[in-house]
Amino acid sequence: MARLPGGLPVWRGRRLLGGGPAAVPSPPLPAVDASHHAGLHSVVLDAVKFADVAAPHSVHLGGHATARTDGGVLVVGVPLVWGLSADQLRVLLAHELALPPSRHPDLVRGLLEARRRHPASEKAAIRHARLLEATEPLLAEAEQVRDAIAITAAGGGLSAVEDAGRALLKAAAIGAAFAAFAAAPLASGTMSAFSTGSLPTTGPIQAEDLHDGWRLRLSRWGAPSTDLDRAALAVRHPGLAAEIRTSADGPLVALDPGAVHLDELGPAAMRTLAAEVLPNSGEAWVRLADLPVESYLPDVERRARQYVEAVNEVLGRVPDDRDELAGTLLRRPVDVERARRGLPRDPDAEGEAPPPWMGAALLAVVVEYALLRKGWRREHPLLPRRLVAPDSGAVLDLNELVRSDPGALRTHLG
Repeated sequence: MARLPGGLPVWRGRRLLGGGPAAVPSPPLPAVDASHHAGLHSVVLDAVKFADVAAPHSVHLGGHATARTDGGVLVVGVPLVWGLSADQLRVLLAHELALPPSRHPDLVRGLLEARRRHPASEKAAIRHARLLEATEPLLAEAEQVRDAIAITAAGGGLSAVEDAGRALLKAAAIGAAFAAFAAAPLASGTMSAFSTGSLPTTGPIQAEDLHDGWRLRLSRWGAPSTDLDRAALAVRHPGLAAEIRTSADGPLVALDPGAVHLDELGPAAMRTLAAEVLPNSGEAWVRLADLPVESYLPDVERRARQYVEAVNEVLGRVPDDRDELAGTLLRRPVDVERARRGLPRDPDAEGEAPPPWMGAALLAVVVEYALLRKGWRREHPLLPRRLVAPDSGAVLDLNELVRSDPGALRTHLG
């Protein structure tokens, strides 16, 4: 009886795996070859050599921040290309392409892909839970092989172990941050109403410049905060576990200056990439950069009111004036945040100094709302607290004030 590495019978693996691999979405994703995105094509060829596997049937750019191989088709997410250096991307792709020796490579890859996916239905979840339990020895061996290939692709040697671990850690961080960014209401097109005739008044929209917004967000304001479970990631990469857990802190999610150059992505390609990511399918395409203040004002107002009401609760009354409101946010941010979340006061935490930026960060939310009501607007809808004056066009970066001059925020409430 034919068995896979790890002892799993082939027939059982195929039965548990169920359906075949996913196809490239239609319309097809942008192709990568010697004539299109040649730099990325060269990195893929290098990764194939390190992985010692047959070259993919085709290579495409994808909208998600993942690198995946389905049915001989390699899809490389644009956020990963922007966020990893060329060397790190080669490590990631070599890891993705590599497989342990097997007479059934398609099945082994399908099992690895099944573990990566998140089943949508309860029935599928049960089936895949059984699959993962039954194939754990195989998957552990496969990941050991893939980690070793990643180290080789990083140059071999002790330093390469750290480099490979860093590359996979960065890729995971980019994936988590981009997923959080794309799921935010403004980016995901889940707003339900606008007060301008140029946009739909009801129903979902599709943001064709989603990835341009992501790149702008990273260059101007940084990535959204996410919790990256390093322990879980280390389990997934047993050959690099120690390096992933102890990798030096630093910017994991940013535009990498050593990233592979991509050819210009036109409107059609950007729309195709966005369509792969966004949860809604519709024909109401808009540009995020063109959204009016009304598209984000309700969310800013909601958060600002939460902090004002939390200050009322902390003081036990309405503040005497805006200066007292600002002072409470700056001096007692922990109490305000606990009140906003509906948590009781913590006597054990009283007297502890909060992070120096915390009070200013809360005040900046209230200041942004006050300025938006006075006719200011965001420089870009996806850049919170970076505002443009209504008359002069001058840019005010409230985030910079949070870091450098928190007291100056008070003046903008008046």
